[in-house]
Amino acid sequence: MVTLLLEVRMDLPTRPLKGQRRSLDLLWLAKLEQDGRGALPPVIPQPPPALRLAVTEFNEGQYWQCHETLEEIWMSEEYPLRLFYHGLIKAAVGLLHLERNNLSGARLKLKDAERTLAPFIPGMMGLDVADLLAGIKQRLTLIDDNLVLVKESLDLLPAVQIHDLAIHDSDIKER
Repeated sequence: MVTLLLEVRMDLPTRPLKGQRRSLDLLWLAKLEQDGRGALPPVIPQPPPALRLAVTEFNEGQYWQCHETLEEIWMSEEYPLRLFYHGLIKAAVGLLHLERNNLSGARLKLKDAERTLAPFIPGMMGLDVADLLAGIKQRLTLIDDNLVLVKESLDLLPAVQIHDLAIHDSDIKER
């Protein structure tokens, strides 16, 4: 654990080298968890147009296509924003697994999405991350509490959606 904390304090590469993506993902995630939004670039770039397409696909339940659209953005992005896109990909894949009744796959990917997206609360690039995570948490609770009745119970929950973030004056002052 001490080694991890020492590495997190170092300047981390912004692009993964071949075979090092997963370990670099974990280091950047630890840095975000440790430093919070202070680990983000001082100026967040404008979201690419493909992000709007991915959000539409996600909200229409086209999770596989959303994954494909986001993957193109994710592959070219640098850390730490790369993790934001990866978290959205994991959310889409988790919901696809849930739709296909693969509860263990859904749980795994949704838990990954929850951890990966948490540092970006309340929102990132105009998207309401807190609301997205609330929908994910509902599904995880349902999976954990009652594996047998999940499919029937899911129909009673509202669809998980990605919404635009409404920034209020009080939100800006807290940052």
